[in-house]
Amino acid sequence: MKKRYLYSLLFGIPGLLVSAIISLFILGATAGFLWLSVFGDNPWPASVGTVLPLLSIVVFLALWITCIATGFMVGRRLEHDPVLNKRHVAASVALSMLMLLFVFFYQLHTGSIGSKSDSLSCADFCNQKGYRGSATSPKMSANRTCTCFDNSGREVVTVPLDSIMSR
Repeated sequence: MKKRYLYSLLFGIPGLLVSAIISLFILGATAGFLWLSVFGDNPWPASVGTVLPLLSIVVFLALWITCIATGFMVGRRLEHDPVLNKRHVAASVALSMLMLLFVFFYQLHTGSIGSKSDSLSCADFCNQKGYRGSATSPKMSANRTCTCFDNSGREVVTVPLDSIMSR
């Protein structure tokens, strides 16, 4: 395999992950800017729902194609050297693993993976029972409970959190 194609892969694989993270960050920053400075809490135009995802896709593709093209050019410059630089391969693998770990730990931190928090378990329990609201006791209290509320905000049922968490 020619080095230009190999380096396209070496730059493209971690570039895929980096491009995805950066494009999501830019999407969030743009939406935040529009909310804080342009539209606020007023109804947003329907076109924003189309433009923001398109912006994210364009940024992602532009960054990823730039990474692949950069790898292609670097590989083309190194084709005269018959030996593959193992440090370049190790750097590509390390950067890919670092980006995957970043995504994993971010998801773990936000609660998307791993065990559910007390408040989320309580909310799920109350929703399954048909109640509109829920609350948990403070974490440091000796009596850890989950309380469900009806449509009027009145307390309807209180159960120990341990009985919910074991389900």
